[in-house]
Amino acid sequence: MRALLVLSLASLVVGCTDVGLYAVGAGGAGGPDRAEFESTVCAPIAAGDAFPVKVLFAIEGGAGVDTMMREEIVQALTDTITQQSNPGISFGLIGYHSIASGLQGAFTSDQTALTTAFAKYNAFNEAGPISQRSPLKLAESIIGGDMQTGCRGQVARTRYYVVLLMLGEDTSCNNPTFNPGIDGRCDQFARAGDIPRCSECELGKVTESLRQLAVRYNAGEVTVQPVLVRRASDDIARFQASAIARAGGTELYETNQGGIVDRIRTLNYGSLQRALRLKRFIAMNRNVRVRATKAPSAGLVDSDGDGLPDQDEANIGTDPILIDTDGDGLGDGVEVRMGLKPQPGNIDVVRGCSFALDTDGDRLNDCEERVLGTDACITDTDGDSAPDLVEFLGGTNPLIAEDLNDDDRDGLPNIGEIEAHTDPTSADIEFRQDRGYGYAIREIDPTPDGRSCYLINAYNIGVMETLQRGSPNDSGRVILKGTNEIYLYFQVGRENDPRGTGVGRLHVENVRFTAPATRKPRGLIKLADDAFENGL
Repeated sequence: MRALLVLSLASLVVGCTDVGLYAVGAGGAGGPDRAEFESTVCAPIAAGDAFPVKVLFAIEGGAGVDTMMREEIVQALTDTITQQSNPGISFGLIGYHSIASGLQGAFTSDQTALTTAFAKYNAFNEAGPISQRSPLKLAESIIGGDMQTGCRGQVARTRYYVVLLMLGEDTSCNNPTFNPGIDGRCDQFARAGDIPRCSECELGKVTESLRQLAVRYNAGEVTVQPVLVRRASDDIARFQASAIARAGGTELYETNQGGIVDRIRTLNYGSLQRALRLKRFIAMNRNVRVRATKAPSAGLVDSDGDGLPDQDEANIGTDPILIDTDGDGLGDGVEVRMGLKPQPGNIDVVRGCSFALDTDGDRLNDCEERVLGTDACITDTDGDSAPDLVEFLGGTNPLIAEDLNDDDRDGLPNIGEIEAHTDPTSADIEFRQDRGYGYAIREIDPTPDGRSCYLINAYNIGVMETLQRGSPNDSGRVILKGTNEIYLYFQVGRENDPRGTGVGRLHVENVRFTAPATRKPRGLIKLADDAFENGL
């Protein structure tokens, strides 16, 4: 067991003179109008469609590669794509000699397209000096383009795996005409007559640049796996391949010609290899808005959870039990925040999106995200580990990281206000001491497969008496009076990457409160790990 972790609300707990305000158990201070949760939650399994693997084969071909060798290579590639059971895996293919060609430049899982690419490799007849630098440079272009055009949330969970099959030594430094732009520090070795050292240096630099795409575009991982086919004793090729492996985050694999099929087929094509760690745990009652009024801050009922308290909806003429009063696909709260009119008869048309889609699963549809300016492909647009819906409902800006901002200058950053479920625009210290959410988090032993796990306690979660309403998904189901939707977000990400795109898990628990003193379920609500669904 490791040391107790308390989120940024720790300063609140320590600062309170009445420890009963944060008592764990018995429903918290004030009794039944507070809910409390306890759960053991683990980082998600990095597998399946949610964690794609994109494999780019870079295979030496052309002159000097005999028919038998080509057949063995094609067999290895064919066997590999056939045996992979991961539904999220796709492949690309580069053929290279002096220069590199994208035989299948876009990642695909379509076997017909890949078979066509393998046939192109068989017909690849380029001659000239060998350059392993050229496929690494082309790989950087292909993968960088995929990251730029891909969904940010998915890219953050994607493992890019470059398999470089080498049949001999690199001669890039011998032939600068084919390889313009060699690193100046490496070129100094060539000028001194040490061509092998120049190539070793340059291959390492190019591989490092390729791996840095993961940092530049916040991708899950980029690794480069060289496989050297031993056809003769060639120490230079081995040194060069080892340099690629060191820079590529792998180790050199060697084989002979007869072992190519087994070597390629048994490489690690698994999902994201990086360990995921807790970034933040956030509880949110979707049906309670907190706002400073003429008196100190107060909790206000928001029966439909659209971001507008019921009393505001009554004042502006919208329906407090309909998220979207005018039926145009945009929630009332989104429209008010963005200066639109949510009253009946005011239909707003948002082009280029679908109200029926919630691509990132964050409970904001794609058109609402477009209107708000958030990214429909990622639950946390600004990377501060507070989901876009939480920031929208909490009154902060989902486009700006909130961990350093303190809009009301009350000493608690905006992210702390989000965690506490308090008003980020009001110095509501007294309200926070009484009604602020509390968290205690302790890391526990990992799962047998190495995933990090945490014992989490979230308490003092206020509940209120909502209006009876219909289900927002048109199922015809009636949501009973007093039902509060409590969202529990478990956000994980890469270690030491506070602003990186995370991976979320979510559980929504309905807690029913009827004034003055009835809450269902009563007492401490315990949740198992499998109660949390993997999100984006």
